Amino acid sequence: MEWVDRLVSATEWTAEPGACDWSDTERSLGARPPADFKEMRRRFAPWGAFSDHVLLLEAQGDTESVLARHTSLTRSMRGNPDNRRLFEPFGILGMDDGHREKGLVPWGYSFIEEEFFWLADTSQEPGTWPVLARADPLEPFQRFDMTASEFVCRVLTERGFSDFGVAAAIGTPFYRAF
Repeated sequence: MEWVDRLVSATEWTAEPGACDWSDTERSLGARPPADFKEMRRRFAPWGAFSDHVLLLEAQGDTESVLARHTSLTRSMRGNPDNRRLFEPFGILGMDDGHREKGLVPWGYSFIEEEFFWLADTSQEPGTWPVLARADPLEPFQRFDMTASEFVCRVLTERGFSDFGVAAAIGTPFYRAF
């Protein structure tokens, strides 16, 4: 988990890792979240934000968990089919519109409305799922062929990293538990 270790080092995070139960999420999605993400959540166990900017969804919870956000998206799509346009051409994982084994799964967001997803494919190893991100729900997704932990680390530490990088604005990265 090289990128998780880099993130811990960059933020100088010293809290003890926590335990995360992903069983409900895995059962509902029909897939395991990538191991690097699960390790990142374990290492940064208390709910919080990286540099008061990036938030990771949790393993469990009613609103701020991977499962809760995914469930909310699928309900939104079923309740208003016009919302599906917002996720084209990928769809949401598990929807009954030809994207049953492939589609987006949310894993995080920023305080300025950026959204972070995996482009999940249940026939592939979760560690190979690319990150898709967008700055606004009406903008197209940008694809990053990297893990979520690499994406977060680069957002926080590399000046000029894509449209999502904040290293120039924040200086030294940190993690703040709420």
